[in-house]
Amino acid sequence: MGPASSRASFGKAAVAVAVMALAACAPGIMLKWNQVDARAVMKSEAGAEKFNAIRVATFGPHAEQIYGYFLYRDGFEVVTDGGASIERLGKLTMGEVAADYAGVVKRNMYSPRTLVTREIYRGGGVIGYTITDLKLDAYLWDITPSGQESKPVLRLEYEDRRTFKNDGDGRGIPDSLH
Repeated sequence: MGPASSRASFGKAAVAVAVMALAACAPGIMLKWNQVDARAVMKSEAGAEKFNAIRVATFGPHAEQIYGYFLYRDGFEVVTDGGASIERLGKLTMGEVAADYAGVVKRNMYSPRTLVTREIYRGGGVIGYTITDLKLDAYLWDITPSGQESKPVLRLEYEDRRTFKNDGDGRGIPDSLH
């Protein structure tokens, strides 16, 4: 094997490794959602159902944290990328989540805000709900590895949509007061 064919083999191997690495980093499939009326859902069967609950809270650079929840049915593994305060709360109903939110904002002396409720779909059915502050986006990705369909894996991502330009200087003071 000469130097030219050795370089070609190395190049092919490098390309194959790069393709496999990119495939391993693939984000999966973003799950579809639909915003719903929280009051209507709370009056339905789903409102009385106990879901596995995760609470997320943003941190810095803004003085005030904002909160969101992901409620999901049994049979799923949920992973997060970190980057914020994550707390697994056990099983809660939507009413208990509302009470938890009220308690958290009261403890931290924040003003409660209207929360946005969204149904999350997988395989044609509702698998859970996100309940978030208007300025917090939550996304769910199906990252189930091939051959592991019996225990689907979801990745929860969240994004603080506040900016210094529109939401003050990080101390909660709007730009218009400077």
